[in-house]
Amino acid sequence: MKKIIPTIILTLLLGCTYSVYSSGMPHLKTISIKDFENLTEEYQLDTNLTDALSEDFIQDGRLRIVDIAPDCILQGKILDYSNKLATYGSDGVDEYEVRIMYSLTFTDLVKNEVIWKINNLVFSQLYSNDENSDIKTEDEAIEKIEQDLFDRIMRESLEDW
Repeated sequence: MKKIIPTIILTLLLGCTYSVYSSGMPHLKTISIKDFENLTEEYQLDTNLTDALSEDFIQDGRLRIVDIAPDCILQGKILDYSNKLATYGSDGVDEYEVRIMYSLTFTDLVKNEVIWKINNLVFSQLYSNDENSDIKTEDEAIEKIEQDLFDRIMRESLEDW
């Protein structure tokens, strides 16, 4: 009996789920993601970002991507890109830092209003080829930044806290 009660409690606790997904704008069901304007010299940064965001929206599932008659639109610019030495030690370079600055606008086309606009949004990510590092390459650092950007877009757009 002593083993059954903790097992039941644990089962009930594990069976309960909590979702952080909510929608502060339930009328928004579809989105159009405009190609980002790339103001940097980094080739393909805009195309890769648009592709990554599109994939994130598809996986997330809260907003369906459409080209015709969207409920909302995401527009943006890549303002700055840098990949610089962050730290070094006696053996040489320890870490690099990728830094990307964006300008973003999210517009509700149903209500014909700008929901939010951020002019100088900066994300940075360290990477190192050290065996203990989770992020080992510049490309992996960029992918992490793109994921962080998507998370911020969703937090600003749909999540009602």
